[in-house]
Amino acid sequence: MDNTIRAFIAIEPSASARAALARLTRRMQEAQLRDLRWVDPMGVHLTLKFLGNITLPMRDKVVEVMESAARGLGPFPLALSSLGVFPSPRSPRVLWVGVQGDLESLGRLQERLEAGLEGLGFPREVRGFTPHLTLARTRDRLSPQARDRLAQVLASERPDWAEAEAVWEVREVVLMRSTLTPSGAIYQLIAKSTL
Repeated sequence: MDNTIRAFIAIEPSASARAALARLTRRMQEAQLRDLRWVDPMGVHLTLKFLGNITLPMRDKVVEVMESAARGLGPFPLALSSLGVFPSPRSPRVLWVGVQGDLESLGRLQERLEAGLEGLGFPREVRGFTPHLTLARTRDRLSPQARDRLAQVLASERPDWAEAEAVWEVREVVLMRSTLTPSGAIYQLIAKSTL
């Protein structure tokens, strides 16, 4: 039996924020965007650190780092923001919704995790931390027509988040298991640390 799990550390949005993301996703799907693999809104999360495959003993050490990173930070608010793409509009690979709110506390949490995990042998991210919630990924390189259609939708779509659904209080950080399947990733909560 394999004693490794594919794991990442994340923040989960509230149920109301996920419902708002589901409505946005439906509108965007109705816009006839081609060659995108849509993420199930109920599985959307804000990744703080992707770990890859870790052993079960390493999992326990990761949870210790999470506990240490969360200690003394306290809850903080985040909110859904605008749409964007990675790496660029000319070569979109990921369609996402950004977050706003207490980005200082979010950055402090993410940096504490990076520092603690570096001590366990996980390399630091080369790219800067850009907090986001992934809505869709491209299957392959988009055709010029599909890229133009995505650019049109991004230019016209201005999410009008109702504050009651778009804002949530971050109270915990979670360690998730990600199991890849042909129909998409399946996520399972492994551990959580309270802020």
